[in-house]
Amino acid sequence: MFGLRNKNGSCWINAALQGVFRIPDLQTRFSENEEDTTNPVEVCLAELWGSHGEEGLKAFYECVKVSSAHMPAGEGIGDSHELIEFLCDKVPFLDQLLRFKVVNSIQCLHCSYADMRPDTLLEFSIAPTQTKQTVSDAITEAVRPSIIPDWTCEACTKQGCQKQLLLSEFPRVLMFHQVSIGTSVAYTPVLVLNGIRYALLAVVCFTGGHWFTYGRNMPPGQPWARYDDATVHTHDATHMPLADNLRLLLYYRLTP
Repeated sequence: MFGLRNKNGSCWINAALQGVFRIPDLQTRFSENEEDTTNPVEVCLAELWGSHGEEGLKAFYECVKVSSAHMPAGEGIGDSHELIEFLCDKVPFLDQLLRFKVVNSIQCLHCSYADMRPDTLLEFSIAPTQTKQTVSDAITEAVRPSIIPDWTCEACTKQGCQKQLLLSEFPRVLMFHQVSIGTSVAYTPVLVLNGIRYALLAVVCFTGGHWFTYGRNMPPGQPWARYDDATVHTHDATHMPLADNLRLLLYYRLTP
């Protein structure tokens, strides 16, 4: 466990990195020096991991600024969620761990026309409709069929269809992004989806002006820690941190 220095409001970077660094596959890759040495972003991540945060942060800021002008790395506040998306875009190994497969289903209400379009996502956006709604219930609402009245069928030309998001293949790391404001998610240390068991890995939080992360290493049973820039506060292994100001949940797949 190690902290990361804050430079000019870089808590959003530190929070995202601490969440990503909890992924066992990434820890193993960097510990065994298997990173892609031709990839400057991954080289910075490996240097940060190997030096316990002492080296590589400034170079990482430069990689972010060169590749993405709208993220002020080392110069101001940004969004941890956007940074993790950036990391997946730049580091194929990480993208493979988080990306999952879905199908966008459309069924005409008047004829047999149906359209099943496969797609991939890096995250599952959840928008709780009530306080302390469970992750499972939020997922159920997100995949519930909905009616689109102004959609026009290519076959019968009538309007109206049923649209649904279908989950087809689950990733090693499942990331949830809470997109609603004023509501909260009741998350659990273990999540079971379609018979697949996931263990909570990290909770990335935002207070409105500051980002920090609760995280733990695998396997389950390891102590939790609050990673708040350079400060790391360790909790008892039985104490799971609960946060109403969460923005991201990272779950690690336990089922082979």
